[in-house]
Formats: sequence, structure tokens, C-alpha cells
Amino acid sequence: METVSLYRKYRPHNFDNLVGQDYIKNTLVNALKTARVSHAYLFSGPRGTGKTSTARLLAKALNCTNLQDGFEPCNECDLCNDINSGRLIDLIEIDAASNRGIDEVRDLKEKIGFSPTRSKYKIYIVDEVHMMTKEAFNALLKTLEEPPDHVYFILATTEIHKIPETIISRCQRFDFKRINKKALMTRLSFIAQKEGIQAHDGALELISRYVNGGLRDAIGLLEQLTIDKKIELDHVQEVLGISSGNLLDLLFGALLSNDVKTALSAVNELHTQGSDLKQFTSEFINFLREKMLEHIFEDEIEKANRLIQIIEILEESKVMQESDIPQLPLEISVIKITGNYVPQVSPDREHQPIVAAAQKIAESSSVSEKIKKEPVEEKSKDIPVENNSQAVPLTISYLKEKWPRITERVRRPPLRMSLRSGSPLIVDGVNITIEFDTKFHRDKVMEHDNRAELETIIKDIFQKSVKISAVVKDFEIKPVVSDEAPVNESNNEIAEDLTDQALEIFGGEVVEN
Repeated sequence: METVSLYRKYRPHNFDNLVGQDYIKNTLVNALKTARVSHAYLFSGPRGTGKTSTARLLAKALNCTNLQDGFEPCNECDLCNDINSGRLIDLIEIDAASNRGIDEVRDLKEKIGFSPTRSKYKIYIVDEVHMMTKEAFNALLKTLEEPPDHVYFILATTEIHKIPETIISRCQRFDFKRINKKALMTRLSFIAQKEGIQAHDGALELISRYVNGGLRDAIGLLEQLTIDKKIELDHVQEVLGISSGNLLDLLFGALLSNDVKTALSAVNELHTQGSDLKQFTSEFINFLREKMLEHIFEDEIEKANRLIQIIEILEESKVMQESDIPQLPLEISVIKITGNYVPQVSPDREHQPIVAAAQKIAESSSVSEKIKKEPVEEKSKDIPVENNSQAVPLTISYLKEKWPRITERVRRPPLRMSLRSGSPLIVDGVNITIEFDTKFHRDKVMEHDNRAELETIIKDIFQKSVKISAVVKDFEIKPVVSDEAPVNESNNEIAEDLTDQALEIFGGEVVEN
């Protein structure tokens, strides 16, 4: 016998079985009852939330010969059975991803005038309509606005922002929402009972959390994770890499009490179990979000602020999620949250820990006088202390002193090369003027991204936002050969030197005629 996937087998065949989209269901039912169905609909929303299923339900309701209660398809007449089995020739489903061009739309316009073969109405369901080209959309406009009386359009998309406003304005738009966890669990439990599957409630809950509101994905996972008519919690955790609620609670309590050892042990346990730490971080952030909202509604502002700080640090860790050590981003976040983070020493402060250590030794040593007067004080004079409380003054002398270090910190090689041909000229408050040897290097530095990177590096060092401008150094051009002086070898040597300098600055080669 042919095996049918569960998500196809349990696709809703009437409006009562449509899950999680009550507003849309009620609106369409009311339109059917009052015979005020629009000529064109636009269904948008995340995948697996019922867009295509709703389109087929509407098509059945329009063509059913034995409509129940004025809106519900009977699922018994020939037309309903043909739609359920995908055999009705008057229901045309078009995949816009592979039929996206103007030629396909022209073909549709030529055939749309023909009357339906068997049913009362001819219905076009265009899936992934955002994939159509601009020209195809333009060709569809007039037909979509004024289709023949026997034609209805239903457009479906997961990316509504790619649909032109001219198309949206010609349709009734319905935005499908992600299905909530409770509705997903109810539907999964119903399917499990119908299929004779022994499903653990915890397993169904984990699946509902994992699919992020998509019913089709949830049913697919239910089928995939069922073994011998059973679906166990441990198996779901192992396959999906989802942690148990106990570890969520353990990590949450450890972070609130600043217990870094317990928190790190929880992270290590997650890694040992084979959990997907990226997925766990997303789960944990959502867990914290729910707690934060509870505190807000209960006017516990201090607790909410603490959770906001934790969420911000965890969000920052997502930048490192491609690390070769999977648990590293989460471990660093735990250390920061529990107050055990030591701020990173910038390149301009690399000697400060040595100075601080020397000062401590000097205070406790019996021979401290010499150490206090010579090494520590001399280093303190040479190395300005850069911290948040006392930033390095932004002066032309300091900027010139740190210019080589600023150049080294630049990531883009072309920018680094251009900066080496320039030097700070003027510092006026937060305005910095840099002088360059050539216009080429000046223009390269003043490109938006390059200038922004340079301003960020200077801000990190001097703790002050700056604005960069640039000028080209003025050169006094003297004649190589004077009118009075005869041409000689020394003049030729001068000319050759100037030629070499020009080639070095601008690149190129000498071409002899």
C-alpha cells in the first residue's frame, strides 16, 4: 500500500480542523455565509501555518455541491473528493518559484477566459508568489484587479515584503500567525491517538517548542521520531539537541545567585549530553523573556532589569556562535553575568598589569623605596593610564605617538597601506585632520566604511567620538632643468629620481617610444 506522510494525511479538510488561525477562519466563514467572497486573496505568514490548506478549503467551499451550514464543505461530493485527491482540473495550483516569468503569466491570461470544465468556479492558487519577477507582477495586475466572474485568485507567500504594493492593494490580505504551543500539543496529541502512538507529554512539548509555530514541521517530527509506535522524551532530546527543563532552571538559579561554578557545570553537562548549545541559548533567552515579562506585569522592575542585562549578554554571545569550541560562547556569557569577568586589556594598556603588580610588591617589600621611586614611577610617566574613568587626552602629540599603533589595528589592508602614507596634522576638539602625500590615499581613507573604521579605533583608544577629515600635502614643484643651465648628467639623475618617486606613488611603468 502507498504510504502517505502524516502531515498530508491530517491536512485539515474542513474549517473546524483549521488550527490556530481563528480570526482568518471566522472571516472566511462569514464571507461564505453572506456570499461576499473576494475575487482575490493574499495569504502571508511563516511556513507550515496553514496558508495552502486554507486556500484549498476555500476552493472546496466555493465549488461544493452539498455545502453544510452555508460554509462547510461536505467532503463527500465528487468535487470535494477530486480536490482532496488533487484531481480537479479547475483548481490550478501554480508554483511561482518555477513559473515566475512574464511568459507564464501571459499563458495564464490566455487560458483564464475559458469557462470551468466541471466545477462552478475556476480557482488559481499561486504559491510562493514573491518569487515572480517584476515584469510578471505587472502583467498580472489588470487580470488580478478585474478577473472573469468565474475565476478566483488565492496568492500565498512567506515573504510579504517582496510583494509589490500594487498587488497587495488588489487583494484581501490575511496574515497567518505562528501557532501557539498549546494548540500544537493538542493537535499532535490528537494525531498520536488516531495513529495509536504512545506519546510522552514531555516529548510533544519539546517538539512544540522546537518548531517555532509551524504545524507541518511539528507533524513531520512526530512521524520522524516515532519508533515502534512510541515517542520518548529522551529520544526527542537526543535527536533535536534540546535540553530538559531541569537544566534551564538550574542555570537560571545559578546566574541569579552569581554561582559561576554551578553555572559552568550546567553548561558542561549540556555539552556532554550532546545538546545543541546554539539552540539551547535561543531557548534560554526565550525562557528569560517570559520571566522578564512576568516581573514587568508584577511591577518588579529591579528583577526585570537584571534579566534584561542577562539577555543582552547572551545576545552578544551569538556573534561567537561559530567558534570551534561549541560551549565557549555560553561559558564566556556565564562568566560575565556572574560578575567574574575581567575587562580586556587594550593594546595601549598592555603594561598596566605589570605596573600594578610592581606597586603591590613595592608596598610589601622591605626594600621598596628604590622600586617605588624608579621602575613604577618611570613607567607611569611613559605609559598613560587608559580606562573608563580617565581617558587619554586627545592632543596632536598623543595622536602622533599612537599613530603606528592605530595603523596596526586596522583590519583592511588597503586602508592600512593608505594610513601609512599619512600623519595627523591638526586636532581641534573632536575634529581630526590627517595629511596625505597623495590624493589617492586621501580618497581611500575618506571612503565611508574606511573612515568609520578609523574613527572607531581612535574612539576605543581615546574614549571620545571623533570626526575625520583629510587633506593632501602641498608640494613645491621646481623645474628640473633651468632655462639658463645646460643639460648635464646631474640634471638627468634628478629627473630619474623624480620619475622613480612618481612611479612609486602612482604605480605604472615607463614606456619608451
